Amino acid sequence: MHFPESHNSGGGPTSDSGNPLRLEDLATLNVHPITAGERKFSHILLFLEQIIKVPLFRCRSCGECLLSSTAFICSQNCPKRLRNGPCGGTREDGSCEVFPDRKCIWYKIYVRSTLLHRTRFLYKTNRIHNWTLERTSTWLNVLRKRTEGPILFHRKNGQRVKDIIVDGAAGKD
Repeated sequence: MHFPESHNSGGGPTSDSGNPLRLEDLATLNVHPITAGERKFSHILLFLEQIIKVPLFRCRSCGECLLSSTAFICSQNCPKRLRNGPCGGTREDGSCEVFPDRKCIWYKIYVRSTLLHRTRFLYKTNRIHNWTLERTSTWLNVLRKRTEGPILFHRKNGQRVKDIIVDGAAGKD
């Protein structure tokens, strides 16, 4: 299975606006620290989140939920905890390198994204996981602007996706 790569004319990954990615786009920098009071409140919210998200999405409580851009499949169920697509070890049949008896979580995300017509969300480069937010409430982290909120609407960029696919196919000749 081939997963297209996002690129610009310089060959590197791009932001949603088409510009080359900066460090601020890849890593969460200058985040407000979680206070002791917030941590207690976060535990209450996390409990409520888990009641909903664990049974429905097998949520791993990373504190930086990407469900809206991964076709409502938790990408953190990947044994390598990859946030931006599959590793190089995904087999031809879509099975996982680490657990060959399972399908790669990114294979499942790609298949479901195709069914839901949401593949355009897979082109978004997600930030590196901020481990200080692990086991905290995503809802609180979004409200406190420690992480980005869910993608509710997305501009139509079908032509950009087609250009990426065509350019990628042309490079293989």
